[in-house]
Amino acid sequence: MKKIEIQGWQYLIADHVSVEEANILLQKIAALDYKVISVLKDTSRSTVKRIDINNKDLVLKVPNEKNNRLWIRFLTWFRAGEAFKNLQGMQKLADHNIPSTKPIIAAESRKFGMVVNSWLVYEYLDGQTCLNREETYPEVVEMLCRIHNENLLHGDPQIRNFVTGNNQLYVIDANPKSSKSALSRAYEFAYLRKSAPDIEPYIADIKKSIPYKIARMWDSVDRWRARNKSRIKTKMH
Repeated sequence: MKKIEIQGWQYLIADHVSVEEANILLQKIAALDYKVISVLKDTSRSTVKRIDINNKDLVLKVPNEKNNRLWIRFLTWFRAGEAFKNLQGMQKLADHNIPSTKPIIAAESRKFGMVVNSWLVYEYLDGQTCLNREETYPEVVEMLCRIHNENLLHGDPQIRNFVTGNNQLYVIDANPKSSKSALSRAYEFAYLRKSAPDIEPYIADIKKSIPYKIARMWDSVDRWRARNKSRIKTKMH
């Protein structure tokens, strides 16, 4: 990926995008010279808009919460901000031939070494979530295995983060990390099953493995701790 700096902003550009193309996009976005097709999400966590720039169907995402929370800002002293991480994740999946959203460009502005503002742009993917669509589950399981075979983790393998479109299964909202840990892989399947209990018959062989059983126990302990923490807070109030 290419990195450029203009007037205090740093920009990360996907491999397939030229600097000239990126500069045109930057000028359009800075001038708000784009058509908003629809607002996909607008919360304290993030603002996500489907936009049109020069007849290109794109998504503009602003990670509001990550931009504004002081602790997360502090952490960006030592690591990339959320927008750069998202774009790098998409590029990593592309490098491993895992179908996902196509990255375009990310931007971040720092103050005192911390990210205080950021956004990213990627191609719009017209897909349908696999949530409650059991016919897609075998392919979802196969895709997660494929990611693991590349020595990667999805990072957030909820069933809604797998979508179909153009006769293809895509991975979205991933935070891929390199890992050869059998336990981490098993935990991702346990997490997937929690988001889609009906997928259990399609992971029958995985369920028999010791790492999966450990992952399920680990997840049960985490949920028990979360429930008790919530009860304690309720009683205190």
